[in-house]
Amino acid sequence: MVLLVAAILAGGRLLRREVLLGPDGGWRPGVLEPAVLEAAGSVPGDRAPDPPRVLTDPLPINHCSEDSLTLLPRVGPVLAGRIAEARREGLVFRSAADLKRVKGIGPRLAALLDSLVDYGAQPGATGNPGKS
Repeated sequence: MVLLVAAILAGGRLLRREVLLGPDGGWRPGVLEPAVLEAAGSVPGDRAPDPPRVLTDPLPINHCSEDSLTLLPRVGPVLAGRIAEARREGLVFRSAADLKRVKGIGPRLAALLDSLVDYGAQPGATGNPGKS
């Protein structure tokens, strides 16, 4: 029985949409019992989504990880990679003007990020020397 349920669940979106799910998007009553779904490891709504990651302190842009850079608004994995590459090539971020030297960061994004990053050049440095 569990193998049958697993095969049905692995059958794809079309099968789930046409056979197992009702018009409201919920499981059709009586098609699959909750105990069987639980055994197959697929109970709708049994997992809470991961909480969103939130930036609480200015991000030390000169030495944080690429993954940490994606906490900044409008910075995805590609732009984070460009920032990290610029650091590897020797760019030390000291102000918003330095941010604009990275492809994909224009004046508006640089101004947005300026208050969210810490320009301290050395790990453990504090403050934003690029700001007055």
